[in-house]
Amino acid sequence: MKKVLATWVLVMTLGVSVSLAQVVPVEVPVVEKPQQSKVLAFSEIYVNDLPEAVMDRLAQEGAMIKQAFMAYGIDGSRIYKINVLTNDAHEQTLFLGEDGKLLK
Repeated sequence: MKKVLATWVLVMTLGVSVSLAQVVPVEVPVVEKPQQSKVLAFSEIYVNDLPEAVMDRLAQEGAMIKQAFMAYGIDGSRIYKINVLTNDAHEQTLFLGEDGKLLK
């Protein structure tokens, strides 16, 4: 009988202590991720692989192509990075879209 009484007291003590335990909210600091910009990975391509619209735009600028590179944008469109020599013999880098429009 003593064992039954001792077991019952032990169970009741644990039950009361668990029911009286308070839940304390824990504040977790929120760490915001910095804005990550997508860096484009340009691959060198042959000048012959440039679209006609890009070639027309460069002809309008009167620029001589030195090197051409291509990368895919976030939306899957092609972006061209073209190193050119201008009429006054300065080297310049132009970024053009598939349609020949200058990108900023």
